[in-house]
Amino acid sequence: MIKNALLSLKKNIGKTILLFVIIVVITNLVIAGLSIQSATKKSMDQIRSSLGNDVTLSIDFRNMIKNRKPSEAVSNETSLTTTMADSLKDLKYVKNYNYQISTSANSNSISAVETASDNSNNQPEQASNQVDFTISANTTMKYLDSFTNNNYKLTKGRLLTTKDQNTNNCVIETNLASDNDLSVGDTFTITTTVNDETITQELTIVGIYEIQSTNEIGSAHFNNPVNTIYTDLSIGQTLTGSSENITSAIYYLDDPENAEAFVELAKKKSDIDFDTFSLDANNRLYQQNASSLESMQSFAKMFVWIVVIAGSAILCLILALTIRNRYYEIGVLLSLGQSKVKIIAQQLIEVGLIAVVAFVISLGTGQLTSHYMGNMLESSSSSNVMQMGQKGDQPNENQNQSDSNQQKNNTQTKENFLGNMMQGPSNQELDVSITGENVIQLAGVTAAICIVSIAVPAAYVLRLTPRQILSRKEG
Repeated sequence: MIKNALLSLKKNIGKTILLFVIIVVITNLVIAGLSIQSATKKSMDQIRSSLGNDVTLSIDFRNMIKNRKPSEAVSNETSLTTTMADSLKDLKYVKNYNYQISTSANSNSISAVETASDNSNNQPEQASNQVDFTISANTTMKYLDSFTNNNYKLTKGRLLTTKDQNTNNCVIETNLASDNDLSVGDTFTITTTVNDETITQELTIVGIYEIQSTNEIGSAHFNNPVNTIYTDLSIGQTLTGSSENITSAIYYLDDPENAEAFVELAKKKSDIDFDTFSLDANNRLYQQNASSLESMQSFAKMFVWIVVIAGSAILCLILALTIRNRYYEIGVLLSLGQSKVKIIAQQLIEVGLIAVVAFVISLGTGQLTSHYMGNMLESSSSSNVMQMGQKGDQPNENQNQSDSNQQKNNTQTKENFLGNMMQGPSNQELDVSITGENVIQLAGVTAAICIVSIAVPAAYVLRLTPRQILSRKEG
């Protein structure tokens, strides 16, 4: 059969070339669609990972405002407690956690770093009432985003860990240390007022950090990150006058992909009122930034199906016309006792040999097609790409501040991952390289197209008797 198939391909060189061109086009388009599907899935996984593996439990002020009665003030009595936070820290997927308290303080022993905005006379009354320092109290500084993503860099000493529990150790910024001639081992005091009582707290410097990013430097006093003082959680509890209340709890998961599963498990296993409190897994940011990729993935999937269906239909038509020209050959073979299975098998071998050559060539040319289609889809989607944000290390000072102020004071800009990814080859681009999985998928699709394109016209012809076939040839 193989010998007869080769002779037939050589004899009908025009048909062979036509089939070869069509199959090459089909396989190139299919491999392009498959590789784009794989690339978009990989990119969405990268987006999820880039948003981090942390989930934050905090008061949901937006929901509280939405659910309040008209003209009713938002309650400032609602507090997140360590008891609530503890109910989630041992759940599945949680690898580590950090409780945070954000508050403010002044000091008689050191001065805040001043900026141009501090000298503005636009709002003198507000300036006079403004506190000098933000106190960020944490269970540990080990997992804080600003330090793990190198926006902040430790220059002297060390960061606070769980071993610093119930100590007066602190970490300050290098400009604050320089302005006040402070170094590791030095002490200073901060003060605040709770329930009309002045609280004075002594702190010992164990680490000094430097801010690498200047995005937020320049704000006034405690809004300026150089005036942030990191302490143990117990210091925050002392300064707020509560041993239970915290500002937020951050849970670091074993895998970013488990964020949604953890949120669902937390809602199922805990007694926390999630109308008042929220678990933020950056899902909103993920959906915003992944939407264009999801559209691209859907388009690629639809494109593959269209190519497969259209390609099969075209091949069926061509092979049906070809078989009509071979009525006499088929009729003679059937008359000589050749089985219908062998006749169909020869047809499959002929198309299969062409498909194998086309398949091998498409593995090379398909890469070019993939990049070309990927670039077109990227350019059409780039206008919809939104810059991603990152949750800040420092929760808001006052729990009844608006979401916009929370973002302004506590959110740091993360690198525009998608923006860079969607730019040209000089930056990170959509990786449309052909994978082993794509090759296997292409082989299966190509084989299916060949079988369908042969089976349909062959079944129509071979249902006839040799006499009927020969008589049609005569007609």
